[in-house]
Amino acid sequence: MLLEIVLAIYIRTAEIKIELPTYTFQNTYGFWFDLDENFGTLHLPNSEYRQKKYCFDVIYKSNSKGLRDIERQEYTVTKRVVALGDSFTEGIGVQLEDRLTNLLEKQNKIPHLNFGLAGNFGPTQYLMMYKTLAKKYSHEAILLGVLPSNDFIDDDYEISLKVGGDRYQPFFKGHYPNYELVYHTDSINKSKAKPVNHSFIYKVLKNFTYSYNMYRYLRVMKGIKAIPEDQLLDESKIPSYFNYSQKQFNRMRFSIEEIKRLAGDRKVMVYSIPIYKEIIAYREHGKNPLGRELKAICDSINVEYLDLLPQTESFTIEQCETLFLSCDGHWSEAGNAFAKKQIESNFSYYKNK
Repeated sequence: MLLEIVLAIYIRTAEIKIELPTYTFQNTYGFWFDLDENFGTLHLPNSEYRQKKYCFDVIYKSNSKGLRDIERQEYTVTKRVVALGDSFTEGIGVQLEDRLTNLLEKQNKIPHLNFGLAGNFGPTQYLMMYKTLAKKYSHEAILLGVLPSNDFIDDDYEISLKVGGDRYQPFFKGHYPNYELVYHTDSINKSKAKPVNHSFIYKVLKNFTYSYNMYRYLRVMKGIKAIPEDQLLDESKIPSYFNYSQKQFNRMRFSIEEIKRLAGDRKVMVYSIPIYKEIIAYREHGKNPLGRELKAICDSINVEYLDLLPQTESFTIEQCETLFLSCDGHWSEAGNAFAKKQIESNFSYYKNK
């Protein structure tokens, strides 16, 4: 009891970014797994998962397709928008009604079908998600969110091999534009991210104790420290808004171009998302090569582009901090509202609806 009390206080004061006990048995399984033969990551259909950290407590519910969205018909005469992206698009850490796509849907009275997914989901998966699933749903426009701090890594075949490669995930291997689509593990059944029905003891420890969750966190940290230095990613070279290779950019470019090709005459907007430390770095040196390069590519294929990084210039540091969850790094309610305002003001689809 004393240990639990001490850990409960320490985790909050030291801002340890781990999941906290929910004191329920809602989390029988994990949140996401490798379940789809085309794009890998997905939630179990019609399931729910409660994620609790010191700055939020949210229950995520999936529909019959394993997406965090209400049930949607494949075809309808109603105007609709498809949203593609990762955990920022899915809305990790916020209630459904405070999520970007829900805010846009409420304001514009247009259904926004959310195909965003957490779980190392990058541009190749955005493309495969659209090609094999999202495109089946009638829609007039596409919102594609890219997160440079994750997307370049999530899409890099060589980096993924270096850090494990035991997930079932698609990658483009080769050189632009002549890529080969390959998957880590030759079968989805060999992925480490598969549903496991844990023992009752595990469920009790995970859902009812700080001690076990702290133990798991420390074990992961110990495992990272045990990785040979030559296999670790150099922190100064980790891809981001300001640090990416031409090969990494070309893979992102190819996915955007292919989504637009598949979309045909539908309106498409690509918007890039900075994380807090990238906003600070931008204020220090003012350089933004990624924004320029993405705009040039998007202009060349008739795709609208919105760079959210310079849109934060008028904010104070304190205001920028409020855009993100302190215990997690994803958009807060304020961050989702900020993105909604910027997208709505800049995407011609909403102006002409």
